[in-house]
Amino acid sequence: MSESVVPKPGSERSVLLLLAAGLFAIGTDGYVITGLLSPIGADLGVGTAAAGRLVTVFALAYAVGAPVAGALTARFSRRGVLLVSLAGFAAANIATAVVRDYDTMLAARVLAALTAAAFTPAASAAAATLVTAERRGRALATVGAGISVATAVGVPLGTLVGGWLGWRATFAGVSVLATITAIGLVALLPPIPAGAEQTTTGSIAFASMRVWAALLLTATWIAGAFTVLTFIGPVLGSAAGVHETALSGWLLIFGVAAVVGNTLGGRAADRYPTVRLLPISTAGLAVALAILGLLCSTGGPGRLGAVLAAVAMIGWGIFGWSFAPIQQHRLVDLAPSAAGIVLSLNASAVYVGISAGSLAGSFALDRIGTAGVAWTGALIELAAVTIAIATVRGRPSPHRRIAIELRPEEKEQVSKPMMATNSENLHDGRRQY
Repeated sequence: MSESVVPKPGSERSVLLLLAAGLFAIGTDGYVITGLLSPIGADLGVGTAAAGRLVTVFALAYAVGAPVAGALTARFSRRGVLLVSLAGFAAANIATAVVRDYDTMLAARVLAALTAAAFTPAASAAAATLVTAERRGRALATVGAGISVATAVGVPLGTLVGGWLGWRATFAGVSVLATITAIGLVALLPPIPAGAEQTTTGSIAFASMRVWAALLLTATWIAGAFTVLTFIGPVLGSAAGVHETALSGWLLIFGVAAVVGNTLGGRAADRYPTVRLLPISTAGLAVALAILGLLCSTGGPGRLGAVLAAVAMIGWGIFGWSFAPIQQHRLVDLAPSAAGIVLSLNASAVYVGISAGSLAGSFALDRIGTAGVAWTGALIELAAVTIAIATVRGRPSPHRRIAIELRPEEKEQVSKPMMATNSENLHDGRRQY
């Protein structure tokens, strides 16, 4: 990676926070629709299942668009990519707020996803060039926090605004936030030449089957979660009698639990082997989804059903969202010399999983009902548990892992004392993520 780009004096942290705000807007836009499916479907004249496919389309367009956008924008200044993509994202959300038919809504969601797919990796790359090498991990964490905060605050707040002022106001608000962020970046973000953020060789990431197995685990984990989260309104209505007016409060509780889980997952990954934590995280989520399935199947037995549903949502937030930092630690541990590449691939895997999960939930809702949605999510999550356990059994030794990550010419030059030093550096570097 090249040397850092120096921002205007005193503006470094402000730029990082603006990039985080951009990801907050993108995260809110991508997730908030799950709490607004019923009013969106009613307004556009389609059922809830069809409205849920808007999540599928967004996620699929993002997953496919991310590598394409990266290839097409590689020759351009990162500053220009950030500003243009954020402006396009704001425009796409204005279009989402004013559409009157389902087909136009689909097109608007595709445009929002493609512009988001261009902004997100560029934001991470810009963050890595704005600071010195020893602070890159913290800079990436600051920017990446935008997505986590969107889950905890943006989604319930957007759902609440949608309940008060209508779902269109939520997307208009996202557009306003994206516009303000773009204006701030115009003022504070320094020019970042094309290629300034490119990392060193990352081909080894593509050669490692363990990296691909980890990416499969990521996609399966999020697919199980989004099978249910996409239709969380109908599921909670069936499981605990939660009405649309109370849904934002439930999502807020879930979001707070998600922040707690994210924090606990990061701390646990610093202290314990990540391959042992992954089965615990996925198993906890599988149990939470199974509880929701059981409640939907039994009709949600009154107050007890509401209490159990609340416990399931809190458990989901803690166990489910502890997975993300643990898995990031795992990926960086597998390929520290290509951390940027494997983390970008992990982000694509997330949206592939979201697309698959929301589609599975849509089919389950159409054919079985809300109980089918919850049980389908639980079964997918059980598959994630199986993959996580297989990861534990197939983990390599530390010495073998280091050998995999080095280039051929590096292997010839590394002596045993240097190998010990590299092992310590890999551990320290992993903590930054």
